[in-house]
Amino acid sequence: MHLPAQLQHAIKRALLVVFTIFLLASAVDLVICAQNTTSVTTVDYFHEEGCLKCQQALPVIEEVTNSYGCNLTSHEIISSYDLARGYGISVVPAVVVNERTVITYNDYQGDLTLLKDLLTQAIVNGPEEKGNISIIGEDETGRALSFYLVFVAGLLAGFNPCILAVMAFLATLILSSGENKKDILKMIVGFCSGIFVTYMVVGLSILGTVHILPSLKNMITNTMVILIFILGCWHIYDAYHLRMHSRSTFHTPKTMVRLLERTARSNVLTLSFVSGGLFSLVKAPCVGAIYFSILDMLVGRTDLARGAFYLAAYNLGVIFPIIVLGILLGYGMSPETITELKENKRVEIRFFTGIILILLGLLLYLNVI
Repeated sequence: MHLPAQLQHAIKRALLVVFTIFLLASAVDLVICAQNTTSVTTVDYFHEEGCLKCQQALPVIEEVTNSYGCNLTSHEIISSYDLARGYGISVVPAVVVNERTVITYNDYQGDLTLLKDLLTQAIVNGPEEKGNISIIGEDETGRALSFYLVFVAGLLAGFNPCILAVMAFLATLILSSGENKKDILKMIVGFCSGIFVTYMVVGLSILGTVHILPSLKNMITNTMVILIFILGCWHIYDAYHLRMHSRSTFHTPKTMVRLLERTARSNVLTLSFVSGGLFSLVKAPCVGAIYFSILDMLVGRTDLARGAFYLAAYNLGVIFPIIVLGILLGYGMSPETITELKENKRVEIRFFTGIILILLGLLLYLNVI
């Protein structure tokens, strides 16, 4: 099929932008990997003024941390109560290695040789040999994430019948209202931006909460694993419901429909941005399940800065199919083509998405990924 010159030019520009983004992301990913392999071990020492046990433990802690070139930070437990509580520390002396491994007095019962061994083990071996000490989170270097892995996960989430349906609906409204096809491109920009910003805000809020209160990590990850299982089962049921009744159980609220209709008659860019944000929330069971899987992995193995980078990579993958389809809509493709694609494949997409989510939930629960 011969494409119009204008459409060919648009596709070439889009590919150039995507290629540039991939190059930049790859460079950032390499920097992150380099930082992971050369990062200095951090040791946080919690003590109390006048504590004899703390005075006995400090020389051992200093000896071990100095010998391994660690960054040692001391915290008086009363003035640093919130930080100590976040690690689940209630007795002193206590040591936290790399914000994950907690060693308290109860772990060595005054045996300074055992304290030295536990601290050395935590620094050298990481969480592989846990013994009786408490581990917060999982190993971050043994199961490293990459930009491409997270991007592909977002790409899979982006090819979703819910998103395809909303895009076709918006494009039909704009074209039927007599607006210029460039308004479709404005709609795509606004809609993608709304999804991107919403998922970033929600994800960073969860990662920030875990960063401030590490003790909540297990509760948050367990909750997300349960949600992934539930949403996986729901997707499989929805595939069955679609097959039997030709309609989905993922309903779009009437308020959302009215907002989408206003998009075609008012400020396209602003209202489509709001529509994208609301779509991310009200359609979370439909499009957010894989997002929960990525968040669960990020909570367990990244800090806030790296988590933000990988969240952005995932969101880029989600909106990438929308951008491509938006360009095609703006330069000649009819909304009916997207609707036909959605109708023909949505049962299969629902079923396989459900299977993937259940497997993901099982692998996350078993700490395989």
